[in-house]
Amino acid sequence: MTSDDRGEGRLRGSASRGLVGATFRLVNTYCSGALGDAHRTYWRWRLAVLKEDGTVQVGDTTARFGVSTRSERRRVRRLGGERFVLEAFLEDLTGTETVWDVGACVGTYACFAAQKLPEGRVIAFEPEPTNRVRLRVNLRANAPPERWQIVPAALSDRDGTATLASEFVEPGGGHHYLSDGAGRPVEARRGESIASRGYPSPDVLKLDVQGAELDALHGMGDALDGVDVIYAELHTRKSGRYGTTVEEVEEYLRKAGYSVEHLGEPTTGRPGVYFVRAYR
Repeated sequence: MTSDDRGEGRLRGSASRGLVGATFRLVNTYCSGALGDAHRTYWRWRLAVLKEDGTVQVGDTTARFGVSTRSERRRVRRLGGERFVLEAFLEDLTGTETVWDVGACVGTYACFAAQKLPEGRVIAFEPEPTNRVRLRVNLRANAPPERWQIVPAALSDRDGTATLASEFVEPGGGHHYLSDGAGRPVEARRGESIASRGYPSPDVLKLDVQGAELDALHGMGDALDGVDVIYAELHTRKSGRYGTTVEEVEEYLRKAGYSVEHLGEPTTGRPGVYFVRAYR
């Protein structure tokens, strides 16, 4: 642990009492408006001056990531609280699979997978343009281009245009979701349509779509038949955005012939989130 980590830990501990603690936590997660903008500007300046190593090892696999924002720094240091999921995910790869990383963000899973697939391929889906730029840079730093491909679309249960809402936008920032309200127009595609357009169908599917898991699974159609393993981040609260529940997602997987294993919750304490591994 660095002195910087210890300093942040002490500050979080003391600030957890009262209004100061609440303000600190909000600013450090998803604060919007002038305060959040100022906070993110500070971290961009700090990381430009004090370069940080973006090298991360999970098991016997090492990947490298750009670190230009606090969101990217948190991903590199904490892996979203998903290190144990990444370890299981990588253990399932033998080196020849096609992996669909749906909701790839800046490539936390995709970059590790591309390292593990000398005879396979990663298809990384990321509709958010800011993260997609960093995703491409990170993949280039980790694997030759024949091992990966980026699809600038959201996986859905329909083909067309959707609206992508964001709690905030910066490289490494997550929590982008399809919305009926305000947001950015993006391409939405069914997995079955993607496969019919010449993309290789997946053997392994990773889903991180902020509550839209059932829509994405419905859209897979016949392309789901060849999927051996699914790693999914499920959201007990956010699935309500789409009129579904996590119980319905798990039931859908079981009816499709999968056994569903609960892997646990993120170690960073994100409420209403847990991970499953579905296999057959």
